[in-house]
Formats: sequence, structure tokens, C-alpha cells
Amino acid sequence: MRYRPFGISGKAVSAISLALGRSGPGDAAGWRRIMFSAMELGVNCFDFECGEEAQERGIALGLQAVERRLIFLICTVRAEPRQPFSVERLAETLKRALTRTNAGYFDVVMFDQAVYAELTPKARMLLRRLRDAVLVLQVGVRGDAKDLDPAVADPEIDVLSTAYNLTSDWRTRRVLREASAAGMTVVGSEPAPITMAKPAPQPKTGLLGRRERHNPLQGVGTYAFLHSTPNWKAEELCVAYALTEPAIATVQVDMTQIDLLETLCGVPERDPPTALGAQVEMARCGGDGEADQSAAPGAA
Repeated sequence: MRYRPFGISGKAVSAISLALGRSGPGDAAGWRRIMFSAMELGVNCFDFECGEEAQERGIALGLQAVERRLIFLICTVRAEPRQPFSVERLAETLKRALTRTNAGYFDVVMFDQAVYAELTPKARMLLRRLRDAVLVLQVGVRGDAKDLDPAVADPEIDVLSTAYNLTSDWRTRRVLREASAAGMTVVGSEPAPITMAKPAPQPKTGLLGRRERHNPLQGVGTYAFLHSTPNWKAEELCVAYALTEPAIATVQVDMTQIDLLETLCGVPERDPPTALGAQVEMARCGGDGEADQSAAPGAA
């Protein structure tokens, strides 16, 4: 595993981190096992769901076996459709999460876009008090890059989390550059859009049963290379590409890919294929995905 500085926090985080999400074990012991398995692979950055009791208690069990300063915890606060946002509920939720995890503090409290939009002056004052008490070290916002310009311009937001992968367009890359220029730390998520990973086409068979001559340019300009690059799986190539973005401190893998975690954790130690960047650009412009418009107005 390789480690990268997490902005001005003074901490180093694993290049691959784990987003625990809301689906998984139903008990604390199960979350503890997942946390231990990830730590054995070198993962030290965990993004957990605020308010998920079993998950929070599982983190508490995991922290018993390691020094707190070695683990980077991101506490994600999401909007609840049936529970209108209020400062009181936010304060109670964070207090309960601190108690259940026994973490002492959270490295980042991450709001989804819906909660961020509801942050009132009173809520911001609460966050300042939590910072002053060293219970929350940084505040972040998670969402679609196209909607994150207000967060980038907000001096009270330290961290940005958004999807970044080989299909990301110029808008996403612009937001990442602007966030980095503003001194923000970026967390990349959804590195492997497997819907774009189309298998390489198989040679066709002629009328006499003979295989047609192989075209060396077959698949160029598509995402077929994800399945035809020797010694690389499609998911590994996707993660390798995401790690080439200098603004990103860590690439999050979620629970849907937990079975691949060991394989993906080895990617930071490998040199990506030499032509990976060129293949991605040709595929992005070749019609398999949204055309890259990096020359479009405003995509400086």
C-alpha cells in the first residue's frame, strides 16, 4: 500500500480507502472483521455512515486494536427523507456517533449535497464549536462534481468527495483542479464504472470455419482495452487511472467491491500501463462514453 498526505491535516492516508456504506453485516462483530481485513491490507482510511449503530459499534471494536492516530475516520452525514434537517438533530447524531465509535474525534465530517444545502448559520456555528473542541478536524461535502462549485468557493469546507473515473468529463476535472488550487483535499469515489468495461470483440469465423485475420487496431477508441490488457483486470485499470489524478488524496472502494479489495489494494504498488492515459482519452472521445470537451469554453 502507498500513502498520501491528506491536505493540511498532517496525516497520511492509504491510497485506497474503504467506504462502508449502508449495506453489509448486521452486527458490530461483522463490521469489525471487515475493518480488520482492510487494515491488514494497509487501508487506514474508513468512511462510515453516521447513525448506523452496528457499524459505529464495529468501528469502536476495531479501534481497540490500533492507535487512534493511525486511523483516518470520515463520518458521512446524509439527508433523511422523512426527517427534516435541524441543528439539534445534527448535534445529537454527531454526539451519538462519537460515543458509539469511541473515536474521540472525527478526521472529517462529510455532508452530502442535500445536507450541505440546508446548513444554516446556526449549523455552521455548531461545526465551528466542534472544531474548536477538536471533536471534528475538517468538514467536507460529497456530491456530483457539476453541483459542487458552491462548496469549492466556501472557505469553511476543507474536503471534496466526488466520483472520478476514466469516463469523467472536463467538468469534473475542472472542479478537481479548482478545489486543489483552493487548498482543498479531494476524495475520489466510484473509480470503476464497469458498465463502460466492454469485453474485447472475439474474432469472427468465416464460411469455411476459418477465423478471420486479426485486425491490430480492433477495439481502438473503445473501452475494450479494459479486458485485453495483459496481467490487468478491468477494475485494476480503473483504479490505476483514478490514482493518476494528482488532486486526489485517496480513491474510495465501496462495499460492492469488497471481494476485490485485496487485488485493488495492490494497484498503488504497480506502475500503470504506459499507454493507459492515451487509451482512456481515445475511448472517451471514441463514442463509448461521453465525448471529452476539454477544449470547451470554461474548461481552462
